[in-house]
Amino acid sequence: MRYESNLSKESAMALFVKYEKKQTSEIRNHLVENYLYLAKILSQKYRYKNGDNEDIFQVACIGLMYAVDRFDPDRGYTFETFATPTILGEIKRHYRDKETLIRIPRKIQELNQQVNQTRVLLEQKNMRSPTISEISDYLDVSEESIITAMESNHAHYPMSLNEELDTSNDDKLSLMDLLGTTDDDLENVDNIDFILRISETFTPVERIVIEQRFLRQKTQKEVALFLKRSQMTVSRLENTIKLKIKAGF
Repeated sequence: MRYESNLSKESAMALFVKYEKKQTSEIRNHLVENYLYLAKILSQKYRYKNGDNEDIFQVACIGLMYAVDRFDPDRGYTFETFATPTILGEIKRHYRDKETLIRIPRKIQELNQQVNQTRVLLEQKNMRSPTISEISDYLDVSEESIITAMESNHAHYPMSLNEELDTSNDDKLSLMDLLGTTDDDLENVDNIDFILRISETFTPVERIVIEQRFLRQKTQKEVALFLKRSQMTVSRLENTIKLKIKAGF
């Protein structure tokens, strides 16, 4: 199949001049249809990748429309030269978005591109790195949105917890070091509260049995010798303690 423009180069450039003065959907559609062959040619380079031929062609058409809207006929270069990287960039962005683990909203991606371009422009103009406030004023976008867009640079893939971070000193610090740890005392609040309440029901001898048997890990015989009681008595005290604990739940 042969792909070519329906208009001569002179007629196409005249139409672009007309579109620049009066941007109507009719002129735009005429230009897109005239250069549709370019989207077909470029999309065919990816026709066997993942089997989504039709999707790629649609993405290429979107890139073509962007190129039509942004083309300046006074610059002196041909539309094909201008549109080709725009269309290819749209196709590559499509695959990049599909292959990343974390999907960044298109609106944020586009704002991030604007932020990067503005940062370079202001840096060249002021001979220093621009502040977020300066970028915000230039783009007329809130500082919060600027920060969100800038953070998206590192959001396409999750970071490893073992990845080392830059610090002001020579100490090595990873994301794992910044994570909170389990507070055992917090998890045991209910247990501690229960023990405090139930301990009020124990007699002095029962408290000694609990301390010797369960905290100091003494045998019944050793506790009996300590209390100068029989081992049977210690066993009965243990049963009484268990009944009180069960009753307290």
